[in-house]
Amino acid sequence: MSRSSGLMPAESASGATLHTIVAVMSFLACLALGFVLTLGRLASEWTEGLSGSVTVQLLPSAQISADDQVKEALRLVKNWPGVFSARALSRADAEKMLEPWLGQGNVLQDLPVPQLIEVTLQPGPVELEGLGRALSDGVPGAHLDDHQRWNAELAAFATSSEAVGWSVLLLITAATLAIVIFATQAGLQAHREIVEVVHMIGARDVFIANEFQRHFLWLGVRGGIIGLVLAAVTLVGSSFLMDSREAPVGAQYLPQFVSSPLHYTWLLLVPVMMGLIAMWTARFTVLRVLGRMP
Repeated sequence: MSRSSGLMPAESASGATLHTIVAVMSFLACLALGFVLTLGRLASEWTEGLSGSVTVQLLPSAQISADDQVKEALRLVKNWPGVFSARALSRADAEKMLEPWLGQGNVLQDLPVPQLIEVTLQPGPVELEGLGRALSDGVPGAHLDDHQRWNAELAAFATSSEAVGWSVLLLITAATLAIVIFATQAGLQAHREIVEVVHMIGARDVFIANEFQRHFLWLGVRGGIIGLVLAAVTLVGSSFLMDSREAPVGAQYLPQFVSSPLHYTWLLLVPVMMGLIAMWTARFTVLRVLGRMP
């Protein structure tokens, strides 16, 4: 049931339209916030995952057999200070790594996939440059990939994308402010005679502003809740779609939006913020307009 005030009834002309607009803005704000939270989580996971491991690539060499190449590389890596574990990836493991790009079962058996060794590092500094030189000198065809280039590129991508997300949130906030200002001015104009009479008989500007801000507070909260519900359905639905077997090839490898329950808690702040933005914007607008009246 809609709340109403003496000067701004809930069934006023601006109510339904602004209600819908605030709901749409809240929906977009929730999606943008979910995007930012997801990128923040991914950036942390990428940094931790890449900085805690390295990969040794073993290319075919005429100087050494494939089995001896793997054994020698494993021996050298496992004995290196700061290495926690190392294991040679099988052909099946390598094919799984290619499935997001080539699709399941589409990896050709004669495709020249290099032998890989997955190395997990202990916490703390590790002399990777020395390990790389030792592998190059001691094992023909061996190359160490420390993921630093990928780490830097992924971190830069996440940072720039987060900046875009926050910029979208700022634009949504600015648009909401402009819409509420316009709606408040329209409400004052529609009820101008009532406002003038109340003003002339001695009602304080604060009393009139309180009536308007109460109306816009509940209007903003209701619209925010509607937008939040729609956004939650969209985000949860997208997560289920990514996990489903009917998802397109590679979709299951995409990140789930706001997979953490804490992220959904942050989304609950959107209706509150929409209500506060609408309330304080309406109050400021009314006091400014009334201050110009004789």
